[in-house]
Amino acid sequence: MDEEGASGMTDIRALSPGEMAQAIRGSDAVFRDAEQTSMGLAFSSVFSAALSQSLGAFEDGRLVSFMGLVPGTLRIGAAHVPIFSIGSVFTGPDDRGRGHAGRLLQAAKSHVRASGGALILVSGTRSLYLRNQCHSYGETTRFAIGPVQGEELLGTHAGIAVRELSRTDWLHLHALAASRHVAYAQTVRELAELIASEAYASCFKLRHRTLVATEGDRIAAFAVLAMPDERGSEQEPFAVEWAGEAGALAALFGHAVVAYGLPRLDVPVAWHETGLLQALSGVPSAKDRNLGTVHIADAERLFESLAPYWHAAAASDVPRIRTLAHHRYALAAPDGGTFELDAETLVSLMFDPVPAQPAALEARAAMPGLFPVPLPYAGGLNFV
Repeated sequence: MDEEGASGMTDIRALSPGEMAQAIRGSDAVFRDAEQTSMGLAFSSVFSAALSQSLGAFEDGRLVSFMGLVPGTLRIGAAHVPIFSIGSVFTGPDDRGRGHAGRLLQAAKSHVRASGGALILVSGTRSLYLRNQCHSYGETTRFAIGPVQGEELLGTHAGIAVRELSRTDWLHLHALAASRHVAYAQTVRELAELIASEAYASCFKLRHRTLVATEGDRIAAFAVLAMPDERGSEQEPFAVEWAGEAGALAALFGHAVVAYGLPRLDVPVAWHETGLLQALSGVPSAKDRNLGTVHIADAERLFESLAPYWHAAAASDVPRIRTLAHHRYALAAPDGGTFELDAETLVSLMFDPVPAQPAALEARAAMPGLFPVPLPYAGGLNFV
């Protein structure tokens, strides 16, 4: 794709393997300092020559703007939803204000649709995304576990022991991760490599510490925590990702605060994790959205991929959708009712526990048991 730029033709295209080093240098210059690991290590999938998904804007062979693009799969009940994640987006200081990022985003949307993707999860919330049908979504409860709450959680779940990860734990951890009702699809190797890469934690100069909760001789839960090291990050520690029994997780979080002398541990729990929400209900908390924004790249493919989840959730037929012009959608309920929704209303209908728009509330009332659709917290191990 060629565009006329201020200094000549701008070429919007995928990076070749030999151009990834240039993208890593640009990302490091924008997002990193001397105390942080390279973006090429923390976000290796963004710069993967094997995947070769990320896009760049080039002028005379020079990379002037970059957009990281990573494919993946979300497991939602019995459904497998094909997605792409967007992140590590930058434009060189001398090339800003010329629309490069906007053109990259349009090219990314086209690529995602051509590749079979249904959703795009975007790490950013700035106006570039909000004016291009990327919307805030979902709900999380952010728990702030301090020393007092940590001791209380340990006392409530006294039968749980907590230790650090052992090299014999990987198959057990993967089994717990794979048992989650809603999660990114991860192999054993991917789980280990994502923990080692410390992607989101490295943005705040924190390091991963993986803890395992046991009850008797079995592993009941695990969690990956982002915690400070000798650099002394000012960011408070937070839970990155976890799996397992809610009570064991509550004890694990309490242990982390007490054993490591943390002033506070932030635990963002998505609305559908009802067991963990209950286990932490005595901890101070605040409501928040999921991280970043979401774009529905292909509504028909999204609904098709969600059919197994809906069939398991409700005995009735599944809803159907048709994309109209100008970012609008025709939604047909199983009972024959029809609704015309814009992109923001469709996102709210699908992913918000309590939609703000009257049209979304009306559509949801006509399809009980089908919405909202749970999505994993986007700030976990698969963060881009």
